[in-house]
Formats: sequence, C-alpha cells, structure tokens
Amino acid sequence: MPDLARHQLDQLLDRQAQAWRGGSRPAVGELLGGARLGDDPETELDLIYNEIVLREELGEEADRAEYAGRYPHLREELDLHFEVHDAMADPVLSQTAAVAVADTLPETPSLPPEATPDLPEYDVLDLLGRGGMGVVYKARHRRLRRLVALKTFAPERRPSPREVARFRTEAEAVARLQHPNIVQIFEVGERDGVPFLALELATGGTLAERLQRLPFAPRAAAELVAALAAAVHHAHAHGVIHRDLKPANVLFAADGTPKLTDFGLAKLLAADDHELPRDTTRTGDPVGTPRYMAPEQAAGRHDLVGPTTDVYALGTLLYECLTGQVPFVSAGFLETLNLIRSADPRSPRTLQPTIPRDLETICLACLNKEPEHRYASASALADDLRRFLDGKPITARPTPPWERAWKWCRRRPTTAALLLVAVLMAVGGGVAAVLADRMTQERIATARAAVDETVARGQDALAAGDDAGAEALFVDALTRVEGEPALADLKLHVAGWLDHARRAANRHHWKQRTPPRLFDEMRDDAVFQSLLLDGTPAESIRRARAAVATALSFTLPNDPTWRAERERLALLDAELLRAESGPTAAVARLDAEPGATSRLFRTRRAAYLDQAGRAADAAAERDRAAALPPDDTSARLFAGLDHLRARDFAAAAAAFDAVLDADPEQFAARLGAALSAFHLNRYGEAKAGLTACVAQRPRFAWSYLYRARCARTGGDLAAAKRDLQRGLDSVPPTPARVALLVELEAIHLLSNDPGAARAAREQANELLAGGE
Repeated sequence: MPDLARHQLDQLLDRQAQAWRGGSRPAVGELLGGARLGDDPETELDLIYNEIVLREELGEEADRAEYAGRYPHLREELDLHFEVHDAMADPVLSQTAAVAVADTLPETPSLPPEATPDLPEYDVLDLLGRGGMGVVYKARHRRLRRLVALKTFAPERRPSPREVARFRTEAEAVARLQHPNIVQIFEVGERDGVPFLALELATGGTLAERLQRLPFAPRAAAELVAALAAAVHHAHAHGVIHRDLKPANVLFAADGTPKLTDFGLAKLLAADDHELPRDTTRTGDPVGTPRYMAPEQAAGRHDLVGPTTDVYALGTLLYECLTGQVPFVSAGFLETLNLIRSADPRSPRTLQPTIPRDLETICLACLNKEPEHRYASASALADDLRRFLDGKPITARPTPPWERAWKWCRRRPTTAALLLVAVLMAVGGGVAAVLADRMTQERIATARAAVDETVARGQDALAAGDDAGAEALFVDALTRVEGEPALADLKLHVAGWLDHARRAANRHHWKQRTPPRLFDEMRDDAVFQSLLLDGTPAESIRRARAAVATALSFTLPNDPTWRAERERLALLDAELLRAESGPTAAVARLDAEPGATSRLFRTRRAAYLDQAGRAADAAAERDRAAALPPDDTSARLFAGLDHLRARDFAAAAAAFDAVLDADPEQFAARLGAALSAFHLNRYGEAKAGLTACVAQRPRFAWSYLYRARCARTGGDLAAAKRDLQRGLDSVPPTPARVALLVELEAIHLLSNDPGAARAAREQANELLAGGE
C-alpha cells in the first residue's frame, strides 16, 4: 500500500477507535463514505477487523453470522478471522502443561520493565530477536518454572488486524504439529488485545549463525536436511505449508537437535473437502525471504504453492550447507526474483569439488523450476537422502543435457535463435572453422588473463588480511579453470592458493576457540613424542606413532577444515616411519594422505624421494611445490623439529625463535625453544619458556616434567615435586604419566625418602605392565 493510502487508513482506524471508546459506534460504511479508500476491499477488511477488536475490548462478543450477513462479499476472509480467533480460545492451547522444570536463573528479569510486555504469568529475561512482525523474548513461566521463547508484538506498537490474523495463523499452524524437529507450542494467549505465543526454547543458535563460519561437510549437510525434510513432511501431512524455510528459521536445541520455527507465513490447507485453504497473503505478492523462494513464490503464484514449494526451499538449504552460498542472489530484490524464475543454479561441485555427485543430484532435483519435476514430497526427499547416507542408489537422476538445453531455449528464445543461426553459419565452410579456432584461442587467452588477474587480487587480499575475500577470489579463479580444459595447467597453482587462504581463515577461527579443544592437547603430545628425546629408538617410535594416531582419530578425513592439521600429523608420522623403515616407507605414508596441497608437504616428499634414490621424481615434485604459495612459518617449525631430533639444539633454537617472531601463540615452537634452551644448559631461559607453556596449555604434562628438571638442576627439590604433582593431576596420557613418576622417584631419592620413591616406581611399573 502506498504511503499516502497507509496514512489515510491509519487516520480512519484512529477515528474509529476514538468513536467506539467514546460511546459512538459508526458503521464501517459511514467511515468510508467520504474516503478515497472506499473501493479498496483490504481497507474495508482492516476496519472490520478493528471493529471486532474494539468490541472485545468493551467486553462484547462478535457474532460470526452477523458479520457474514452484513458483509457477504468478504465471507471467506471473515471466516478465516473467526477460525483463528477460535483457535486462540481453545482451552487445550491456552493451558500450559503441568510439568515443573528446575531453573537456577535469577528471580528478577534482566530487561527493564518498561522494555518488556506485561504478562502476568511470565518473567521476561532477555530479548532474543526481532522479525518483520514480532519480537521474541526469553522468558520463564512463574508457576511452572519453565524457560520458553515468548513471541508477541513489541510493546511500543499496536499491530494491525492483518498482522494479528497472520500471528494467529502461526499459532494454529504450530498447534497442529507435534514433531521432535519442530519447535513446540506451550501456550497461546492474549493480553490487552495483543496475542502472544509461548514456544519451546532452543538454545543452540541458528543454522544461519553456523553457516557464517564454514560450509557443512557433505554427510553432515545430508543428515541435517534429511531431519528437516522429515519435519516438513509432518507439517504437510497436517495441512501446513511453511513457505519461509531459511537458515534463520532453523534453530538448534542444546543437544544439537535441529528445530523448525516461525510459521508466520504458513499456508493452512483444507482439513476436509468442505473447508477452503486459508492464506493471509494477497494474490500476486511474493511471500517469503527472496533468496529462499521457489519460482512460483517469486512469481506471486500462490495458487501453485504446495508441498513442493517447501521441497525447493529444502534444496536451497542443502545447497547453502554444501557450498556456503545460496543458488541465486543479486544486489536488487527484483533481480534476485528474476534469477530464481529464469536462471539455472550453478553446479554445487563447481564451488566445492568434494561434494559427492549423488548429493549434488539430490540438491538440483529439489531446485527444478517446475514443481512437478521436484521430489513429490518432503518424505521422498528425506528417503533419498537416507539412501545416500546408507551408500545405496538414489532415485533422483541428473537432468540430461538435451533437457537442460531445451529449458534454456524456452527461457531465452531470442538468444537460442541467434545461436542456431550462428551454428548454421559456422557450418558454411573452412573459413568459419578458422575464425572459430581463432575465437577459441582468444577466449582461452582472455580466460587465462582473467584467472591470473583474479589470483593476483586474491594474493593482495591475503596480504591485507582479508582471508574471506581472498578465498572468494580463489574459488572464482578455480571455477574458471575447471570450466576450461585448456587451463588445466593452472589448476594446481590456483588450488594451492585457495587452500592457503582457507588455512589462513581456519587459523583465525581456531584461535577463537575457548577453552582449547582436546585435539590441541593430543596434537601437541604427538609433536613432543615425535622428537625421540627419551627412551630407546624403537620404543620411542612406537610410542610417538601411537600418539599421532590418537590425534588423527579426532579429525575428519574428508573435511577441508581439518586438512592442514591432518597434513602436519602425516608429516610427523612420515618422519617417524623414515627413522624406522626408511624413506620409501615415508613416501608411501604421504601418498596415503588425500588432498594434501601445501608447499611444505610436497617439499618434504621431494626430500624423501631424493633419499630413496628417485632423483627425477624428486625434481618434478620440487617443481610442483614451487607453484604453491609459501608457508615459511610451518617450514621453520618443521626445520626446528628436525634439528631437535638431530640434537643440533642451537640451530633448533634459532628456527623456533623465527617461528615465534611470526606467530607468538605457536605452542609447539614455544615448547621447542624451551627444550632447546634446556639441552643447551640455559636453565633459567628454559624455565621461563616452560612457564609460558604451562600458562598456554595447563593440561600439557610434558611442560611440568621439564620444568621440574630445571628446578632439580637448580637444587629446588620442593618446586620440582610440586611441578611433577601438577603434571600428574592434569590426567596426562600414559607415556607422560610414566615419565612423571620416574622423575618423581628420582626426586624422592634425592630427598632421602625411599618409601615415596618406591611408591612412585611401583605406580610406573603398573602402568607399563598394563600397557595402557
């Protein structure tokens, strides 16, 4: 509605409210008598709805038959209003289940009273969010002590009758549904003419928040959308079409269970043959969030909206989970709608080549422009996703090339006709062939230049610290390369820079984790044990490889997020194998690690090839490494580890100091520098470095062991005992625990406490005998 018309309607609604509250009761026709809006049925409906609300405020009951008789031309709209009003008054909905839930939150709300709705049964604790129509608060039911998500209108505004009707439609839609993956409704109520809903509180955030970090792994995306599809099918089976499925409307419970919410734009289907479908939207208007609309929604064709509309939205969610972006988006609202109606989505595998083909086929089947060519139901989609997850053949089939071409021609008849003419002309003779070849070469040259320019921009973005921007540029460059066979020689170069950008972004996210994950401790334990500083070589190698295997078990083999960490652990394992079985075994170990693309990985593989006598292969591998982006920090870290193993402690200290200059939070370098200082007899420097390690990793037992040795060297046996006991209290892995007990035995002997020394030795022997 234009602003002028909206202003006139607001004036009419204000006049109507003042008249009724003042004792005068003008009919709707009287109010519209001299108004320019009198021919607009929507305006008439708004005034009728407002009259019903005013009657209820005055303690009167509006009679459905009376209004149907007065306004026969608006019977369907009025029936909708009274039906959702009856649903609001249903005692099953308006009573909260008598289940008491323990709650340890403060007794007083955390928001000022004037900023919250006044509901007698609830304490409002916090504002969770605002939408286009409502506000959602975190609240607690005073009698049942249950936390809920309280959805209502903002206290500072009065909702229009149409907004109230949509709100009540949501109440009825959610009340129909009982499913573990749909947010449940506890209570429907009304306060001073303003309705509210008490809904299940999901505290695990939204899918939109998770997608801001990284795309999902393919299996995780399939499992999530399969669960959502089952919930959507349940809604369809109970006559509810959601129509606004998007990441912001997918919540997660505390245990990670996904939950569908926000049925404010739902379409309620007929419950039987005598009931009409109900919809509070206007024909011709697109309903939903633009980038997640189906083509029929984007065209305003509400008559075509049905279960397959939600199937399309589920396909959009799957596409975004897999690739990190939606199929269609543009700078303008209308342009986005036009793309949804007319353009084909880019293949997900061009954006993420690791996506399985069957999963891509399922995704694109959901995104078909024609509703009848999508999955017939959300249940069928869920079944196909489960077949994919179980390794079984799926039912969806890729769109054949001839069908894609035909659809493209139907959407762009003018362009198709021009292409046909061009093809016919090209067949004309050899001259046309020569020209076509020249055009191909020019296109390839242009594409090569565009790729080089895009990579250069990505490198500039990396240098400026814009990791996300760099990643987007490298993805664009790799898509161009993969789409042009003549550019295959650039693939390794571009893929290496893309992986480098992702590692940079992952390092940033990695540093934000608090508290540190258990994986960090397992990885650092593996790094330490790979140094072979204690025990016989064979025993040390066995122990160190076991630590590497433990750390690897915490990673996901096919997840790009873990690729850098898995490569480092594979390099540690290869070096241990080289020491045990020779360079050929080390090369085989590196070849078993899929997807490795770093310069360090290929450089060290080349070194093992040289040691194995394969000079030509080593030279070719070094050439491939030279095409990849450098990572001097990682290279210096591994050089320092090599120097430590060779007991060249001065060179090791220099390498670790260079790493710490570039990355002061690099724990492995800090620990290596402290160990180098210890073996160079610089015990004060070693103790300071180990103290920093303890502060960074309080549960890393090896730091306590070497700090205790520093104290013992300085004659402070009491400090040594304290550090050893702190190391034991950190619940370390068995090798570290044995080493701490052996050191504790030595300290007790120096302290003339043979009983305590014997007890420490017995504990160490028990651990060794048990093989734990």
